[in-house]
Order: sequence, then C-alpha cells, then structure tokens
Amino acid sequence: MIRDDLLPSEVRDQLPGWSIAPGGKPGTVALTGGLFLSDGDGVTVLVRVVGQEILASDAGVAAMRLMDAGVDLSSGRAGKAWDEILDGYHLKEIHGRITGRRSIHCASALVADIAGAVLSTDSLKWLAQGGRESPLERSLYAFLSSAHLKYQKRPSVRLPRGGEVRPTARVTAPRREVLVQAAASKQAAEHALVLVQQLSRARYSPDQRFVLLSGSADDWSPDQLDLLADNTPVGFASDMRMVDLFLKEGKEPPRLWAQAAAE
Repeated sequence: MIRDDLLPSEVRDQLPGWSIAPGGKPGTVALTGGLFLSDGDGVTVLVRVVGQEILASDAGVAAMRLMDAGVDLSSGRAGKAWDEILDGYHLKEIHGRITGRRSIHCASALVADIAGAVLSTDSLKWLAQGGRESPLERSLYAFLSSAHLKYQKRPSVRLPRGGEVRPTARVTAPRREVLVQAAASKQAAEHALVLVQQLSRARYSPDQRFVLLSGSADDWSPDQLDLLADNTPVGFASDMRMVDLFLKEGKEPPRLWAQAAAE
C-alpha cells in the first residue's frame, strides 16, 4: 500500500504494487515489493524526491551481502561483473551503494532498475565461486539427452536492463523454450529463486522456467518449497517422469509437500 503523505502523487502513482514506509532519514522513504533475495529477504529501495528529480539507492545492501559471502568486488571476475551490471542498468556505485538519479517522471523505471541490479548482483556469489558441474547437473543433462530434447548448457540470458544470468540449461521443448535451474543445496535453491524472479522480469512465462531440486520433497523445507513454487514450477530428481511431462506436455508438477501436509 502506498501512503499518500510520503510521496508526491506524481511519483506514487507510478508505483503500484510497492509498499512504502519512512526510510529513516528526513525526506527518504523505503519501498518494498514482491521481489526477494536469495535468502528470502525482500528487496528494499530507498528513494528521495529533490525538486523535479528522484534519487534512489539500495542503501549498500547488495555490496554488504557480497562482502559477507567473501566476494571481492575490487578486482577479478566478480568486480568486472559488478561493473557490467551497474552499467547495464545505467546506475552508479557511490560509497558502496547502488544509486541512480532521474526525472520524477521516470520514478518507476528507476526503482525497477535499482531492484533489478540488486537481484542481479546477488547472483555474483555463485558466479565468483564457479566450479565444475554438480552430480545433479550431470544427471539433468543425461536425462535431456535420453529424452531426445535439444538443450544448451549454461546459456547467457540477457535481462531487460542489461544484466545477465546463466541458468543450468536452455531446453528446446516441443511448444516453447524452457530455462531450467538445478539446485542440490539450500544455498543453490536460494540462488534459483533469485534467478527465476529475474527471468520473470525478462518476460519468461511460468511454463518457460523450471527449478529441478535434488532428492524428493521430503528432503526440503516446505517453507522454501512454497517460496520457490510461488515463482516457478518445481520438480525433483526422484521423479523425472514429472519433469518429462512438464517439458514435453506443459503439465505443471503438483505441490506434493502441500498434499502431504493436508493428509
């Protein structure tokens, strides 16, 4: 809900779906919406109106999260990717904060760009770590080959504001293209959540994105599964038949964990 007393009408009318609260400093407000970081925390954008311009930032949250994860943004692959993401969104880093300044008539675009940059930079934890294919990824690729489905490993997918993500596979299904992200750990599932949210912003429909988790539903937290399933169809390595049905026929897998709780 947008509080009428915290933003001029010409700004708040551009922000349907964003909730607003005082931002802690005079004239600054905090916007929150339906976007979530890898650990489930919501994305917050701080904004301030100055004359006919709007200033926005992430309050330094993105950089702090990466530093806490041991990612060095001062050099190397992660630092280069950080700069490319900000440049793609036409934003700047000032004292560790992702910031932007535009006309108040572009408030919606600026807020969306700050949020998108935060989500994109959050994935740099996994980009920096790199690593070889996991057993789950190898199993997925073997399944796709045996199912006679054409696929591309780790494709580069451009986001609307210039960011880039690399899901586990791009699958050429009979009726549409599907981007699949495999996750075998809680941390990897958190990354998968951020990725599918970004794909949603890139206009990939629900039947074009999919998360494959290791094991079965019993191996995962129902809360984490609910959060994932609210953003994408979810399947499990223990039941690749359901994955096959989703890819070839578009049949969405049921929420088996929810059914078990109701019984």
